[in-house]
Amino acid sequence: KHHIVFLKTHKTGSSTFQNILFRLGEKEGLVFAFPARSFQFSYPSNFSKKSVKELPENATEFDIICSHMRLDVEEVKKVMPMDSVYLTILRDPVESFESVFVYYGSYVPAFKLASEFPDPLTAFLEKPDLYYNSTMLSNSIAKNPMAYDLGLRAHDSDGPSLQELQKIEKTFSLVMITEYFDESLILAKELLGLNLEDIIYLKLNARQKEDVVSISKDQAAKIRTWNLLDVALYNHFRKKLQNKIEHYGTQRMEQEVRTLRGLIAEVTQQCIQDKAVKPEQLEEKLRPWQPNTVSIFGYNLKGNLTQVEYDKCLRLAWPELQYHSFLYNKQYRKSM
Repeated sequence: KHHIVFLKTHKTGSSTFQNILFRLGEKEGLVFAFPARSFQFSYPSNFSKKSVKELPENATEFDIICSHMRLDVEEVKKVMPMDSVYLTILRDPVESFESVFVYYGSYVPAFKLASEFPDPLTAFLEKPDLYYNSTMLSNSIAKNPMAYDLGLRAHDSDGPSLQELQKIEKTFSLVMITEYFDESLILAKELLGLNLEDIIYLKLNARQKEDVVSISKDQAAKIRTWNLLDVALYNHFRKKLQNKIEHYGTQRMEQEVRTLRGLIAEVTQQCIQDKAVKPEQLEEKLRPWQPNTVSIFGYNLKGNLTQVEYDKCLRLAWPELQYHSFLYNKQYRKSM
C-alpha cells in the first residue's frame, strides 16, 4: 500500500517511524505531501489543505503525508487519496509528558513560567492551572499533547467520549504503541505490505540519558491526573494493540521481532562508528536539531564505507530536518 497517512505525534518515537516512511517513499519514488512552509503543517493550528505544498510537476496525487500536524480528517481527505491507510503512535502518558515538558521547556509558555524554579516539573505539577492558559495556542501541548495532535479538545479534564474513540478507531488502521515499538512495526509491515528490511531503524531524535528526568510515583500520579485524556487514549489503544498481537500470533510475533532486532544489530555494526554521540561530536549533516533545553544525540558513520553503503547508512541515521530537506529538494528540484 503506497497511500499512507502517518499522524506524527510529539515525543513518542514518531521521528523513527517517519524515517522508515522517508526511506520507503524515496525507494519507491512516491510523492510526499510536504508543508508549504517549514517542516510542520501550520502546527499548532489545525491541519488545512492550504498548508500543503502543491503537487510537483507530472504528479497526479500525493502518496505519503508524515509531517507534524494537528489532525483534521476531513481536510486530510482533501489532500490524500481515499484509499489511504492511516497510522499513528501513542506512548505512556507519564513518559511522553515528561519528554514534552523537558524538550519544550523554554518554548511552551506554561512550562516556561515554571522554569524559574530549581525543579520546574515538580513546580508545574503542584499547581498546573497556575501556569496553564488554555486560550493560548502556544500552550497546545501543555496538557494532553497526544490528544491535541489527534484533534481532540485537549484542555478538557474528562476522558474521550465513546464517539470520539470510535471515530479514531474508524480513522486509523493501526495505532502503534511506543512500549511495543518493534511489535508495532511488524504489524505496520503486514498492513503496508513491506519487508523486514524496510522497517530496520536507528532510534532518532532521542535525548541524552542525563537529560531524562526521573519520575517519582507521586509525580507520575499527578501527570496522569493532568493528562486524563491521554491516559484514556493510551490505555484503550494499548489494549487494542495487544489484541492485534495475539491475533497475529504471539510466537510468530516473537520470532519476527527477534529477526528484526538481529537485522538492526547487523546494520548498526556495518554503519555506525560509535554508539549514539553528543551533538558537538557530529558533523552538520548528521546533527539533529537541538532545543536549548536538552541535548539530542545522533550517529557518526564509519569511514570505510563504499558509496552504496554510505548512502544506505546515511538515510538510516539522517535526522528529520536534513532528510526532509533532501526529499523536498529532490521532489521539487529546488531547496526549501
